[in-house]
Amino acid sequence: MAKKKRTTSQIHEEWTALEQLLPTINDQYGAQTMIPASQIRYDPPRLPTGIFALDFASGGGLPLHGSTCAWGPDQSGKSRITIAAMRVASMVCWSCFHTLENCICGKEKQMKSVLVDIEGTTDAVWLEACGVPKDSYYYILCDSGEQYVNVSESVLRADDCGLLVVDSLAALVPESEFDAPMEQEFMALQARLIGRAVKRIKQRLIRERKKDHPCTALFTNQMRMKVGAVFGDPEIMPGGFTMKHEFSLLWRVMKKSMDKNGTDAKYVDDQHGRSLATRHSFALRKEKVSTLAGSGEFVVVKAPIPELGLEKGMIDDFSTTLKIGKELGVITKDEKEKVWRLKVDGKSMKVQKQDDLKLFWKKNFGMYLDTQQEIIRVAKSSKNGGM
Repeated sequence: MAKKKRTTSQIHEEWTALEQLLPTINDQYGAQTMIPASQIRYDPPRLPTGIFALDFASGGGLPLHGSTCAWGPDQSGKSRITIAAMRVASMVCWSCFHTLENCICGKEKQMKSVLVDIEGTTDAVWLEACGVPKDSYYYILCDSGEQYVNVSESVLRADDCGLLVVDSLAALVPESEFDAPMEQEFMALQARLIGRAVKRIKQRLIRERKKDHPCTALFTNQMRMKVGAVFGDPEIMPGGFTMKHEFSLLWRVMKKSMDKNGTDAKYVDDQHGRSLATRHSFALRKEKVSTLAGSGEFVVVKAPIPELGLEKGMIDDFSTTLKIGKELGVITKDEKEKVWRLKVDGKSMKVQKQDDLKLFWKKNFGMYLDTQQEIIRVAKSSKNGGM
């Protein structure tokens, strides 16, 4: 006669020491369900977005096995952030998170991205202009909100799925609402669906973490205004107050006006009187991981600007990277040889002028990305007292 499997409570009655209970818990509920506190990671590995100001403020980018959300009004740059992250996801080793060309672990582990296009507005040409290879991601288009949630949770189980992009939560439509007559009203039906979607995907990320499967999720969400609000912040996200609690990182992004007669004059086409780029700002509204700053800005190039060496789709944050790199000693001036030196991962290069370095970065995004991450590593090390 087969032995009956003992329950955890029965085992706990026999063993009173947690150390003795640990292997039994992990056998019954899965590896890493219970671990000693000494094994808890201080700061999770990050997937960079390639937007330096955003990555620097966030402490490196998107936290692995965490959920990140970019929210704001229309044209604020939310989708551009997801595209930037998809590009980097195709370029880095998902073990050491250096570029594949400069992988330091020797594994050169590659992963795919999955774009869940709830809004149905993805432009493949724009993605390609922004540097996202066609063979680096899969595209999801479903019939209802529930289908989107089920598919999103399913693709995260795939061993080669590294980045899940959900754009955007506000566009989720419950199936019952879609099938009902137009005059029928629903109370908080979409909010409940959004809340369940985020919680379910977050729990899937936790399960994949226990399997040592490197993955992360990036959401976008729109902005709404509270009706009749007189005091306090009237801005709110679809999904209700749940959205304030579920994410590891929450970015509030918005589009800024261009100073066409000042610092942004270089982005203006004088002949046609139009801007060739857009400026965006962001603020960290919530962080559950180590961060380095609270806000920042970046510029998205909408059309080629040959005189600046900028191509359509590029992020122009080279001056910011140069400035912070000099402050932290990653970029130094050799007064004896009258050159500027850049040292990344033990490799060194020198240029005559600072503009030469920016021009090199514009033509070599992989090296630029490694430079960004080196600056962030130095900044975090300084913040943590050299840890």
